[in-house]
Amino acid sequence: MFLKRYIYIVIASIIISGILIYPAFSTKSNHLINNVYLDENTVFVPIVMYHHIRNTNSGKNSITPSEFESDLKYLRKNNYNTITMTQLVDFVYKDIELPENPIILSFDDGYLNTYKYAFPLLIEYDMKIVLSVIGKVTDDFTLTISNNINTSHMNWNHLNEMILSGYVDVQNHTYNLHSTRNGRYGCAQNKDESLESYRKVLSEDLSKLQTELMAFSGVAPSTFTYPYGKYNDNTVLIVKELGFKASMSCLYGINKITKDSDCLYDLKRICRSHGTPIDKLLKKAAETVR
Repeated sequence: MFLKRYIYIVIASIIISGILIYPAFSTKSNHLINNVYLDENTVFVPIVMYHHIRNTNSGKNSITPSEFESDLKYLRKNNYNTITMTQLVDFVYKDIELPENPIILSFDDGYLNTYKYAFPLLIEYDMKIVLSVIGKVTDDFTLTISNNINTSHMNWNHLNEMILSGYVDVQNHTYNLHSTRNGRYGCAQNKDESLESYRKVLSEDLSKLQTELMAFSGVAPSTFTYPYGKYNDNTVLIVKELGFKASMSCLYGINKITKDSDCLYDLKRICRSHGTPIDKLLKKAAETVR
C-alpha cells in the first residue's frame, strides 16, 4: 500500500511540474520546428521567394494565381502572419515585437503580373509582401505603356498604389545591375576588379534607386536584394556602408533572427516553384534548422 501511494505521489509531482514549467517555454507557437522553443529575442523566419504569378509558362520561377491563392489560404489556416522586412529590421534594431509565426513573402523584380494577380489577393486575404524592384525597368515601363502580362514590369503608378495600400513593402534590387550583359553578373564583383572601382559602381547604382524611391514614392528601403543571388564579402561590406540594414540572398533555408544585427544580412530564402505546395516547402526547409 505504501509503495502504491509513493508511486502516485511521484507521478502527480511530475505532472504538476510539467504544467508549471511548460508555459515558460511555449509562450509562442511554432509550426516550423517541433520541440524547439525560443526566447523573446530569437525567432525563426522563413522567407518564400516568388517571381512570376501568371497562368502560362509555369516553372521554377513562375506559379499560377490559383497556386498563390492556395499559399495564402494555407498560411491563414495555419495561423502564420506575413511580415515585412521593415518589421524584421525593427525587431532587431528597435526591439519591436513580431507577431506569432512570422513569415515573409518576397517578390523579386516588380513584374506587372505581381500587380495584376498577387496584389488583389493580398487585399482579400489581408496579407503582406516584400517587393524588390529594379529602378531602370520601372522607369522604362512608366515611359512606354505595355500590358504584356508575361514580360512587362510595373510602372511608378502601380508601385505607388501598392505602397499606399499598406500591403507592400518595397526594397532595393539595383537600379540597373539586374543583368548578365555588359561583362557583369548582376551586382557581383568582376574578377580582378579593385575594391575601389567596385565600390563606385555598386554605390552609384544602389544610391540612384534609393533616391528615386524617395522622390517618387517617399520610401527609403532598408534592404538590398542581390540579383541572381550573386555577391561576395565586398558586396556585403559596401551594402553596409550604404546604410542598408539587411540583405536577401538566394541561399536556401530558414533564418534564425536574433538581436545581433549581422543576422539580417544574406538572408536565406525558399524558392516557390510550380507544382510544389507551400506546406511541403516549409516542412522541407525546416529540416535546415533542426
